[in-house]
Amino acid sequence: MIRCEGCDRFIRVAESDCPFCSAPTPASRTLGSLAGGAAVLVLSACYGVSDKYDYDTTDTGRPDTDTTESGELVVSVQWNDDGLTPLDTDGDSLPDINCDDSVDIAITDPLLETAWSFGMAETGSGNGWFGEDCFEGYANFNFCHSIGINANIPEVSSCSALDVADGATLFDAEKDPFLTYYLEDSLGNCFVWGHDTSYYGPLACVDM
Repeated sequence: MIRCEGCDRFIRVAESDCPFCSAPTPASRTLGSLAGGAAVLVLSACYGVSDKYDYDTTDTGRPDTDTTESGELVVSVQWNDDGLTPLDTDGDSLPDINCDDSVDIAITDPLLETAWSFGMAETGSGNGWFGEDCFEGYANFNFCHSIGINANIPEVSSCSALDVADGATLFDAEKDPFLTYYLEDSLGNCFVWGHDTSYYGPLACVDM
């Protein structure tokens, strides 16, 4: 994307004239040159035209679907709840049964990006799990899920952090209201939404 000097709107590189004011555009630049922090600023302006964040609730009253729409980029996060709460049966204070939920992610992107990184941070808990946040993580647990435009990430059935991997999560559907979500494209542009997006503040992501 490049800025139209006639009206300060953002347009695709291939445009020879700005469709909003018909002004000639500056010399074309390749999208690859927009990697890093500069790309985040451009995407923020481009995608931030119509921001919306919705909760779609079930009859339990607990959110199970997050749909984030920012401009033309649409991200849907759907938790599949088995209806059971993870329980500790061996007295070690950690859940060990009933970990059978999963999360579906669907992405619609006008720029046709197909390789994404997806993370979750438990910002709404005093002792939350950050081992899948694509950001700080922990020394031995620092995962970031590699996904395409559609993905299903199951909860580890063992309920153990030791079994978390790319494509397997420690989170369950009951954690959804306490999670902050992170999405990153192949150029390093990032998008955040959910409980507390300030957690990702140092990354200067687009807040959806």
